[in-house]
Amino acid sequence: MNKTVNINLANMLFHIDEEAYNIMRRYLESVKRSFANTPGSDEIIADIEARIAELFHDKLENERQVITKKEVDEVIAIMGQPEDYMV
Repeated sequence: MNKTVNINLANMLFHIDEEAYNIMRRYLESVKRSFANTPGSDEIIADIEARIAELFHDKLENERQVITKKEVDEVIAIMGQPEDYMV
């Protein structure tokens, strides 16, 4: 039995297991640090969160209700690492 956490990402509610939550939290914190001194960083981060929410939503369409580490890892692989965002 795993603990789950409810999160609101881009105004969408997700149930995510605790391990996956910790990975996603660290990822988003890293994204925020990467854009800390960038003009318009709030909008950029909101766009990234919205895209992550879209990807999570797509993964839950097959009657599944909880985001797991597998889905978080897949989404991070699609999105790339925060250092990849900087040009």
